[in-house]
Amino acid sequence: MEYRSFAEGVPGVLALCAGVLMCAMCGKDADCPDGGNHEEVPPPHSDTLYVTGVEYPAGYDWVKDPEYGTVPCRLFLEKEGERIVEIPVGYSYETASDPDMHRCAKGHLYTDYSTDSETVIKRDGVELFRYPGREMISGFYVSDSTDVYTLGQPRSGGSGFTFRRNGEVLLDVPSGCAVSDISEKDGRLYLVYRTDALSDGSGRERQGYYIYADGGSSLLAGISSNEEILHAVVQNGQPVCVLGGTDGSPSGSECFFRNGTRYAIETEGLGALVYCRILYDDDDVFLSGVCRSAVSGECTYAVWDGYGKHMYSLASGQLPFYSFACSGNIYDFTGQATSFDDMTCHMNGKQLYSYGRNLSTYGSRPAAVCRDSLYFIFSDRTERKQPYVAVQDRLTAGGFNGFYTGVSAW
Repeated sequence: MEYRSFAEGVPGVLALCAGVLMCAMCGKDADCPDGGNHEEVPPPHSDTLYVTGVEYPAGYDWVKDPEYGTVPCRLFLEKEGERIVEIPVGYSYETASDPDMHRCAKGHLYTDYSTDSETVIKRDGVELFRYPGREMISGFYVSDSTDVYTLGQPRSGGSGFTFRRNGEVLLDVPSGCAVSDISEKDGRLYLVYRTDALSDGSGRERQGYYIYADGGSSLLAGISSNEEILHAVVQNGQPVCVLGGTDGSPSGSECFFRNGTRYAIETEGLGALVYCRILYDDDDVFLSGVCRSAVSGECTYAVWDGYGKHMYSLASGQLPFYSFACSGNIYDFTGQATSFDDMTCHMNGKQLYSYGRNLSTYGSRPAAVCRDSLYFIFSDRTERKQPYVAVQDRLTAGGFNGFYTGVSAW
């Protein structure tokens, strides 16, 4: 399996550690499709906790899931431990149990579903809109005005994407990819993306990187033709990018690019940066990434501040499957690669909690901070397959047959 960056990936340079990290980062099937679902910027720090999950009939083997699409299971949304929404799952309901096809946003449960010819978006089980074409939703955002913005890719394959508001096309990129999440600041929506040269020569935009801002796109200046954006966020209306070489191989010259200035990323003693993702925290940014030693081939996870200064590293080979930043702290979760690994949480590079062995998470948002407490959802891999919610290091069993898929604070 190739180790992929946020945009398209860094081909083949992690032959030794790619499989471990990517299997840990993926959801139920441990198989991330090209350009697949990516974790969005966590919601602002808030004080109401929401948890999503999937419940199956007692005794049903949801890991093998032999009756996928027809088993009478249901999605649910909990608010402060009480279920407030339950939605039946199945073809006739146009709702799927896949963890990457539902999410909580602003206290509601949003789902997407592909029929034979359409894409359907619902909120709390009620249809909001549908549009022609079967799209895999790789980005989802609900604005302050409750408009629904989506990034969709054709399920039939292809390298382009469509950016929509309530199903209406805002931006159609036949060949290219988004390199940032959808974000909002002061009522303005932003997206950073790349367009590739079109074979028919009829491209509406020339090849390069663009920022979309409330209905218009503009070319990002200062990025040379032999550079690519590995990941980007928009901070106070301005893009913050990590730049690397276009051939996908570590160049040693990776840098932060912000406000027209380049800041070198300190990797001395760590090896070459082969994967990275920007962590966004209110008005601050950090960089998380993996470096690979050219001598030993070992991989090391590290975090830098928004100007490329090294902050901390984890032990060699200890690669997080989930990381996020909140209130100036960075949380890294490790130990999902094998059943023998201890699943642990680190805060700012130091181990905070250990949850035990033989555990898994499902979905792209397994942890959040609410009222200054850390919440983490996971399941054991034993025959019981019991779901748990951890508050700090205190565990509470879910008491149902199924799994939690996401936790967030709004």
